[in-house]
Amino acid sequence: MRKPSETLKFWQKPLFTITLGGRTFSPSIVPTLVFLLLLPVLLRLGVWQLDRAEEKRQLIRDLEKQSQAEALPLVTALKQEKPDMMPVTSEGQLISNVTLVTDNQNKNGRLGYEVYGLWQAKNFNKPIIISRGWLPRKDFYQKVPEIPEFEGNTVEGSLYYSKGHNPVVANNAVWQQFEDVWLIGQFDFQTLAEKVKQMGYDSAPFIIRLKADDRSEFVRQWELIASPPEKHIAYAIQWFAMALALVLLFIILNLKRVKNNESTSS
Repeated sequence: MRKPSETLKFWQKPLFTITLGGRTFSPSIVPTLVFLLLLPVLLRLGVWQLDRAEEKRQLIRDLEKQSQAEALPLVTALKQEKPDMMPVTSEGQLISNVTLVTDNQNKNGRLGYEVYGLWQAKNFNKPIIISRGWLPRKDFYQKVPEIPEFEGNTVEGSLYYSKGHNPVVANNAVWQQFEDVWLIGQFDFQTLAEKVKQMGYDSAPFIIRLKADDRSEFVRQWELIASPPEKHIAYAIQWFAMALALVLLFIILNLKRVKNNESTSS
């Protein structure tokens, strides 16, 4: 049976030795195994993020093409295979007692609010959450924005389907009521829908983001996706940088200067 000291020496024994001038590169078994296990993982994560970036680019191209199409009646648009971001028109009326506002919404470096209403469309059985757009925060002390009156019995905008539930927002959602306006700190579609349901309305599984209008006080500049390709590129660079750091660390830790007595004995 091998003694513990012999076992330790076995794991510390160099797998190979390469002489490089006055230094030797002689990695032992344990750090080599760790290196060989970690490096492919880091590289694969970097490649995966690059793939995700390309997927996002393609998604943006598809959504841009979709968003530039001619507006269809709501019921017609919903029959399409992929109605997300499709321009629509809808006749109906605004449900006046439902106004939701999300705080801390940034536009061009300025904080403000996004204002939501509830729209009852003709020939559609469920009310629809509509985003009326963004309003700037006037000052630090302003709690809710001054919301312009809604006019008309027709809305035109684009369909927006949720890209995923945000459990952090949902689990920490704290609604504040200011007269007939309900305010929450951040946006999460499911959280909005649940609040609307508490108010007695079972809303549709999408939002209509109203079309930009120069005559309106609302700013309506909609992002096609929340996480752009550049974010995945940044993540990929981080993973590749970690892989490079691992390679350099592996080399530095296993590169040793040859001692004089060792070179003489050899």
